[in-house]
Amino acid sequence: MEIRILLRSQANQVFEAIKREGFEPSDFEWRDTTGPASQQPVSRMVHRPSGYYFVFDNVIEFVSKWEPGAQTLVDSNYSANWEDQFDWFRDWLTYVRRETESPDLWRAISKEAEVLESAASAGASNALFTAEEKDYIVEGINEIKQYLLTAHKLDPELVESRLNYLIESSERVGRKDWINLLISVLVGIVISAALPPETTRELFRFVGTVLRKIINMPLLLT
Repeated sequence: MEIRILLRSQANQVFEAIKREGFEPSDFEWRDTTGPASQQPVSRMVHRPSGYYFVFDNVIEFVSKWEPGAQTLVDSNYSANWEDQFDWFRDWLTYVRRETESPDLWRAISKEAEVLESAASAGASNALFTAEEKDYIVEGINEIKQYLLTAHKLDPELVESRLNYLIESSERVGRKDWINLLISVLVGIVISAALPPETTRELFRFVGTVLRKIINMPLLLT
């Protein structure tokens, strides 16, 4: 692909900056695009694994557009010199690293919660728990509470207040409604404690194991 508008020396600086930031140059490629200011064919550098890009629109001035930005998804700027534009490009590389290396906490929550949601919708009954089942829930919730406090060192106030609510709710709500409350409480704990994806998966698997008689979902154990 032809590198438009940039000098060879400038393109080489771009290459070296990518290496210095610890990226593989082969993960980047030049593509044609329309300049945001000039409306003429210019080049953009694309990080292929993520699709993030940096546009060099240097037809008249040094105009740049990039994704992701420091605080916004898309950002842009212009200058009268290459040095400023090159600084923006180097900053952009740090933004790419930040976004590509950040865990997707919402996706982790959604994926694990889907399994419990399947359990809530699997059975037609929303009958109240039996006395035996309520005793089982108290035992299981206390085991989950101990797991969170010892294995993951979470705030006792956060854990106890939310899990105690689940025990109280088992006295008055039906099975399906209680499982939905369980999902809500677990998601709230994950968000409040900012648990990483792997820890989130471990938590949901543990809950599925401890409460298997209530949830009855083997998929939680895979």
